[in-house]
Amino acid sequence: MPSFEQSLDERFPGAMSETDFLEITYNAIAGHGFDADNTIACVGVCRDELCRSLVWAVRDVWGEAFNFSGLGGLLTLGIAGFRAAHYHAPIYNGRERYVYIIMPHIGISEDGDFGKCLREGRHGSSAACGALSAMLEEFRTGTLDLSVNNDNIEYSLLKQHLTPRLLGKGLDTDSLDIATLTLAMSNLITDDLERMIELTVDKEVADYGVLTGVQIHRPISGSMVWINKGYVCVEGERRELELELPNL
Repeated sequence: MPSFEQSLDERFPGAMSETDFLEITYNAIAGHGFDADNTIACVGVCRDELCRSLVWAVRDVWGEAFNFSGLGGLLTLGIAGFRAAHYHAPIYNGRERYVYIIMPHIGISEDGDFGKCLREGRHGSSAACGALSAMLEEFRTGTLDLSVNNDNIEYSLLKQHLTPRLLGKGLDTDSLDIATLTLAMSNLITDDLERMIELTVDKEVADYGVLTGVQIHRPISGSMVWINKGYVCVEGERRELELELPNL
């Protein structure tokens, strides 16, 4: 039977604590002119209360952040929401700076089971991410519904956005697992973020950093982060971040 560490290394190699993630990425971004005084952080995680630890960690490093969060980590704030965040950014030497920290989440149990976590006050394990787990169950039971339910709007949008990415690649949904679904979600919201940046950021007056990945809940307490993408765009030039990873 696999352990938490084995499952983590198999699907999310290089994952680190949230504290290490924020320290390492802050130092890397600071080398390109960003800091807590001249930058607004924009954080998008799932609505799950377990995900708040990353929001608090970002606040401790970057200061209060603009909330991009949605069910499953889906970005639903649109152009108006992005522009609102940008209007709140400090202006230093005539430029604005934004750092986007965006990711879905997943639990891994002590026995290495993906999609499982423990919650204080509840017996046994529960799902993380619950929305992605519900979507996976629809795939497995052949009950996937892609219509828009106005009483369940974010979940409807999540399924509409994510399903084409899975089926479009000819994925065998019978063998689909929650880890694969979570990685697909990370790629989806990374692409959504980059599209919204193109629609809303004026690179003539603004620089930005992008940090995407997956937030991973440990079986006992605390969470980790696996990095998907990390780069900055300064005066219109994209620069990949050189991240000095901790000794794991």
